Amino acid sequence: MFVILSMCVTFTSMLFPNKLLNPNNKLFREKSWESGGDIYQRFLRVRRWKDALPELSDIMKKLFPKKKIKTFDTEYLQSYIIESCRAELTHFCIIWASLLFPLWTGFSESLVIIYISIILNLPFIIIQRYNRPRIQRLLMRSKHTFTGIKAEDLSF
Repeated sequence: MFVILSMCVTFTSMLFPNKLLNPNNKLFREKSWESGGDIYQRFLRVRRWKDALPELSDIMKKLFPKKKIKTFDTEYLQSYIIESCRAELTHFCIIWASLLFPLWTGFSESLVIIYISIILNLPFIIIQRYNRPRIQRLLMRSKHTFTGIKAEDLSF
């Protein structure tokens, strides 16, 4: 049931309007304690494990892939930021939806499902919170700065 709920939330999130996914929205805005995402590297070593996690775009090719930056084009980077907001909101919604399980399962089963939901979704939220400020900094820089640099040359 958890998998079905997660899939429903995920497919519904594809319908979220971009206006809802504004990176300046309070939910998505970088917090001062995040230090531009560096806190996630400093304490959780996010760069070591983030690429090992699966991404839905690996299976569904029509989705926007977020594992690697394909280009430094302004429009692409803006899309990347919006899609990182979508991913973060999706994973938060899956966690919130898991709070519905007490409606049809016992208390202890619900606690297990909620715990699993947090454990499975939190790493993806962390990845978005780590990457988005870095991509936003890239976007703020001039396009000319990146002439001749390949995306794979930068460590994200």
